[in-house]
Amino acid sequence: MSKAVLIDLDGTLSDSGLAIIKSINYALGNLGYEKLQGDTSWVVGPSLWPTFKKLGIKESELKQAISLYRKCYTDGAMYEGIFYSGILEQLRTLKTHGFILALVTSKPISYARKITKFFGASDYLDFEFGSELDGTRSDKTELINYALRKINIAPKDTVMVGDRSYDMVGAKNNKVLGLGVLYGYGNKKELLDSGASYLIESPEDFANDIMQALPLRND
Repeated sequence: MSKAVLIDLDGTLSDSGLAIIKSINYALGNLGYEKLQGDTSWVVGPSLWPTFKKLGIKESELKQAISLYRKCYTDGAMYEGIFYSGILEQLRTLKTHGFILALVTSKPISYARKITKFFGASDYLDFEFGSELDGTRSDKTELINYALRKINIAPKDTVMVGDRSYDMVGAKNNKVLGLGVLYGYGNKKELLDSGASYLIESPEDFANDIMQALPLRND
């Protein structure tokens, strides 16, 4: 029986914080808002719409903020992140053991596909799911449900791996096992409080911990 691993992008496969923060600051600066200060880790992972609202962007300026962010991001910032050391080898190991691998990111899929191709991750992914540019499917619960239907796999045969509460809540809402990574932008408390069943300490543990959490069945 097939088993599927749904995998977040930012903070799980890639350390993309600097690229995201740079693009948000570009938008804020051009709209005359104060740039990010202090702990900025919370902006990595969520959809842009609620992020900009939380930063105080007016509803009337929201589309412009998203547009400015995307200009900076697509002009080159999107490639300034790096994939965690050894993570591609971890994906290769999972593929060798027969798992279905699917990217599940709130990032627009048109951007995500370029990033996974640029860094070589697309070679190991069977599916790639993300939001649309208008924000459709940016909610992780909706997105995971969409991925399950497209892959045609049962929740009991699936895990969701991510670094933020949104990933764990989305998994829980879909009756999927949630695995939280501690090397990303979320912390242990955030992940456990939001429903993580397992925690992955480092990229080096990625494949082994997933295989222990969701072993392949031979029936």
